[in-house]
Amino acid sequence: MFIVTRLLQNPTVRIQNQIVTKNKLTKILNDGPSNLHFICDFDMTMSRHWVRNHETDALERNASSHGIPGKYSKISPEFKAATKKIYNTYYPIEINRSMTHEEKVPFMIEWWETAHKLIIDQKITKYDITDMVQEARLELRPVLKEVLDRCAASKIPFLVFSAGIGNIIEDVLVHAGLYFKNMHIVSNMMEFNSDVGKGGGVCVGFREPLIHVFNKSEFQLETTDYYSQIENRQNVILVGDSLGDLQMSKGVRHEMCLNIGFLNHDIEALEPKYKEMFDIVIVGDANMLPIQSIIESLVE
Repeated sequence: MFIVTRLLQNPTVRIQNQIVTKNKLTKILNDGPSNLHFICDFDMTMSRHWVRNHETDALERNASSHGIPGKYSKISPEFKAATKKIYNTYYPIEINRSMTHEEKVPFMIEWWETAHKLIIDQKITKYDITDMVQEARLELRPVLKEVLDRCAASKIPFLVFSAGIGNIIEDVLVHAGLYFKNMHIVSNMMEFNSDVGKGGGVCVGFREPLIHVFNKSEFQLETTDYYSQIENRQNVILVGDSLGDLQMSKGVRHEMCLNIGFLNHDIEALEPKYKEMFDIVIVGDANMLPIQSIIESLVE
């Protein structure tokens, strides 16, 4: 129980079933880094949920990979208005606690397809992606660097599994110096034409299948080149910020999955359900120190 006790000394950590969590952590530590891989959400998991406005110092929601194009100085005002409208239409449905996931799915598909069509209509180039990422100042979660550095050094595969936009996520990580050889991204990937004279090519579509917040269980990792890195690794640490993220490990065979959830908002209302569903809950949009602690214990 030592590692559980140590984790619980962090005031942001909640563990409801300490026996189950201890058994999972013990297996991870005993089996070693060569039997482990990570599956991690990006938006509001690897990135922060709340940030300080640089002008007002007020708390506001961090940029998401889907939200970054709307903050780009070269994007049209019509695009910004349209994306704000669909966000205000569909986000309340995503977080509506009186609807089931099944009831929400058709609305999520509408949201993602509409958002992607708006992006395609803007004729965004590869160069635009780099520029908009630098303008957006998306804030990554504190201690993410230490987690990714240690995974890279220990050759622990790290999958970024996101319903966001993969090209933007990759650029964010590359720009931060945090995209390593042990990492792979599964997300909604833009497709560009071959007109390299126009900013490295123009976005003309998105690769299938569509990944939204509630269908991550449907993606089969066995179909990716990345699968060869993880097919013999028995243990998974899954990290996310929504209950839908718990589905991310469904597409890969494994013996044991330790589920870690960031509870960033509505803590009083959501904490009981998060503690029921996740082995470890980290509340208050806190840093990744508990995850770093697990990795450090593993590689000591």
